[in-house]
Amino acid sequence: MGQALSRTDNNAQVSWLIGAMVRMIRPLVRFAVGRVSCSALVELVREIYVHEARRYLEAENPGKRVTTSALSLLCGLDGRAIKACESRERELALADMCSEAAILEMWTMDQAFLDPDSGEPAELLIHGPHGTFQRLVSRAAGRAVTPQTALDRLVESGNVRLSKDETRVQLVDPFYMPVEPSERTAIEAGSFAINRLGKAIMHNTNRFNEGDPRWLQQDRWSTSIPASRIDIVRAEIRQILERNINQVEDYVKDRESLDLDSTECSIGIGWYYWEDMDNESGPGDQRPGQE
Repeated sequence: MGQALSRTDNNAQVSWLIGAMVRMIRPLVRFAVGRVSCSALVELVREIYVHEARRYLEAENPGKRVTTSALSLLCGLDGRAIKACESRERELALADMCSEAAILEMWTMDQAFLDPDSGEPAELLIHGPHGTFQRLVSRAAGRAVTPQTALDRLVESGNVRLSKDETRVQLVDPFYMPVEPSERTAIEAGSFAINRLGKAIMHNTNRFNEGDPRWLQQDRWSTSIPASRIDIVRAEIRQILERNINQVEDYVKDRESLDLDSTECSIGIGWYYWEDMDNESGPGDQRPGQE
C-alpha cells in the first residue's frame, strides 16, 4: 500500500513539475512559431542545456573536473551528442533557422535553380519534377511541405511574386526576414526582461547558496475584472506603474557611485502587466487559483 502511495506521489510530483515547465516554455515557443523552426529551437536548447549542465556540475563541486559521464547522466545525451554540442564552431545561419530562408538560399546557390546564361535565380515553373519550385521546396524544406504552402508564405513576405498566369514564380528578395525591423526593440527588451526574471527565479531556488537572501519576485492578479472595464483598468495600472518607475529611477540615481575605482554591481527592477483570456491558455497554463 505504501509503495502504491509512493508511486502516486511521484507521479503527482512529475505532473506538477511538467506543468510548471510548460508555463515557462510556452511563451518562448509562441514567440518562435513563424520565426524559428522547431528543429532549430531544439538544437539551441540542446546546446544551452549542455552548457548549463556543465555550469551546474562545476557549481556543485568546485574545483572538480566535469566528466562526460556526469554530463551524460544529467543531460540524458550520449557522449557524441555532448561533444557535438560543445565543439560546434559554425554559427547558425538564417537558413538553419527556418525553412523559408532555406528555400531562398537554395534558389540562389543551387545550379538546378539558376539561369544557365546569367547565373541568377531562374524564374521557376511552380509544378513539375525537375528545376521547378515544387522540386526546390521538396529539397530545401522536405516532402511534407507542399509548394503551395511555401508559395503562400513567401508571397506574403514579399520574397517572391507570381507570373500573371500564376504558373511561374520569380524571386524578388532572397533575404527572408523572420523579424520585422519594427519588432526588434520590443524583442530585445523582452528578451532581457525574461532573462532577468529567470535569474530571480533561479536565485530563489538555488540549492548551492541557501544562505543568500531571497530576491523579491511577486505578482498580483485578479480573475474577476469585467471585460467592459479592461481598457480603464489597463490605463490606470499603467499610470500607477509609471509613477513607481519614476520613484525607483530617482532612488537608484541618488545611490549610484561616481567613484570609478569602486567595485560596481548591477541591480535592476522590472515591471510588467499582463492579461489572459480563457481562449489564450494552453494545457498546463492554468492561472493561479485554477485547477
